[in-house]
Amino acid sequence: MTTQYTPESGARWTAAHPSTLFAEFLSLVLRPAGGWAPVSAMVELMAELGIDEALVRAMVSRQKRRGWLEPEKRGRLRGYRLSEQALAGLTESDKIVWHPRAEARLEDGWVLVTFSVPESARTRRHLLRSRLGSLGFGAIGPGTLLAPARMEGAMNAVLRDHDLSRFVDVFHAQLAPGGDPAEVIKRGWDLAELNAAYLEFLEVYRPVVALWAERGPDDRGYDVEAFQDYVLAFNRWRRLPLRDPGLPTNLLGAEWAGRDAGRLFEELVDLIRDRAIDFARGRWDADSP
Repeated sequence: MTTQYTPESGARWTAAHPSTLFAEFLSLVLRPAGGWAPVSAMVELMAELGIDEALVRAMVSRQKRRGWLEPEKRGRLRGYRLSEQALAGLTESDKIVWHPRAEARLEDGWVLVTFSVPESARTRRHLLRSRLGSLGFGAIGPGTLLAPARMEGAMNAVLRDHDLSRFVDVFHAQLAPGGDPAEVIKRGWDLAELNAAYLEFLEVYRPVVALWAERGPDDRGYDVEAFQDYVLAFNRWRRLPLRDPGLPTNLLGAEWAGRDAGRLFEELVDLIRDRAIDFARGRWDADSP
């Protein structure tokens, strides 16, 4: 997908992998609209995001193999519903991506992970780093990752689900008296880069929020754009809280933009979520016998 911004509509088309957009469609649209849709409606709706039919059907098959979609025919319509596995996974994801992470209490300590993965399993090394990085773990040294202690449960789930436990040792840690947590944080996380991403989100979506705030809720002529903005804004947003460890504000500085970006995202969601879901649901209602 190419990057295109249309200020008249507010739609932000981002360079996103189709599989991520389809997963977000399942979470944002299919789940609240009853958890089931005909394949024909999925194809039509994903076309609004620039994804062709062959790729949609391939992604449906992939999610079926993964165990997230289960076939279910309703009347004459062949469709799929979200499995219990999918619903549980989406619920866990919601805890991270829908809100900026609340501040961690550093007095609760840290969870420290050391890992050693042989060269013959280097793909597992990459998986370990990327999955724990998506939970907000910072790299404080070679083969050493750190996060606030509250991330231990989520970390254990990742290690278990991806069969990574055999490569790691896990410790509960406290900074020694006199240690400077700001120095540890500076070494482990690229907060300047993350803050720049939050600032970019604010720059891009402030005019989009203003545009939607001007549109009356009864004017249904923009519903397809609401659907596009809803999925695409979430696609852009979700990467940010996944990288944010939720460190105390007093260690981040007055310029930290994470909270403002989170509030803006939630404002946009409030403005367009119902429009987007109603638009999508209308596609398969229209196909119903």
